[in-house]
Amino acid sequence: MSVVCFCHGLESGPSGYKSRSLVRAGYEVVAPDCRNQDLATRVDTISDALRDVAKRLPGTSLATLVVVGSSFGGIAGLIACMQLADAGLRVRGMVLCAPALHVQQPPADQLELVAPAPTIVVHGRADEVVPHGVSEAFAARSHPYPVELWSVDDGHGLRNSHELMLRAVAELLANGGTAATS
Repeated sequence: MSVVCFCHGLESGPSGYKSRSLVRAGYEVVAPDCRNQDLATRVDTISDALRDVAKRLPGTSLATLVVVGSSFGGIAGLIACMQLADAGLRVRGMVLCAPALHVQQPPADQLELVAPAPTIVVHGRADEVVPHGVSEAFAARSHPYPVELWSVDDGHGLRNSHELMLRAVAELLANGGTAATS
């Protein structure tokens, strides 16, 4: 069974709609509870959860794991994976759902946000919370790994597009495995 780490958004929780969709799709889901946490604390919580998962995966590696981050969980998951990659612990890929990459709280305010693994961003053109252009800009400067932007006719919650999130996870698990531990 493939492992997915789900990083929930600001107004949801670890067992919300997207997390339940991943479980129904057959994934083992690790979903740290980051409710009522600021960005820096969320990053630490997610990093700790990923390190715990790495301890039980073959070869103490996250190279078989995909991180899915939604909205505020998208930026938190991205930063956590960037920091872990700097320490030599890389995930297989990331799926960012309407990620709040425009948030300027510590530590984001001191970082250039880049993809630490192959990444797929699913973002609604009608997003009323995070402007679609935020994801367009992130995808346009994709480095050091490729970032694909999947634009959809949906709002911030991506309620009509959760199947694309599942397809993105499956694609990264099947094809995205260029990331490996150092």
